Amino acid sequence: MAAHKASKTNSAAELARNWQLEGGVGFLLRLLEARYDGLYQSMTQQSDITPRQFGVLMALYQVGPLTPSVLADRISCDRNTLSEMLKRMAERRLVSKKSNPDDRRSLQVQITAKGEEALLSVVPAAAELQNIMLAPLRKEDRAHFLKCLLAIAKAAPPESASDS
Repeated sequence: MAAHKASKTNSAAELARNWQLEGGVGFLLRLLEARYDGLYQSMTQQSDITPRQFGVLMALYQVGPLTPSVLADRISCDRNTLSEMLKRMAERRLVSKKSNPDDRRSLQVQITAKGEEALLSVVPAAAELQNIMLAPLRKEDRAHFLKCLLAIAKAAPPESASDS
């Protein structure tokens, strides 16, 4: 048992010595997120709608009223986080909740006129931000890069990760 533990420690130490931080997915994603968040704030010139709230408003604008469960799936957000976000957005009157005509036991969330106005004021900057973020890539590589990011983001967790 002790020999196995020592071998594992040596293996981890070797991995750590040879690790390329700039090649690490987590490190690069944090850099990308920090760059995106900073540019989002400076380019949209407002702090009313966070990038995640932008996704909520965009989904509701494009699709129409949705149940929180369907909305959570659509924007890949856990239901508890979405519930808190919707509460804050409803307080600011960006979204409203109404009973679901298809199932009275559930609610539907819809974008309000104020939410639509806020969303549409941010859309041009968000489109420009997309162009700026992708600018370092050749035009022919951009769609592939986005497809790869989506594949990683939507991949099911490995069996060992979901068992812990």
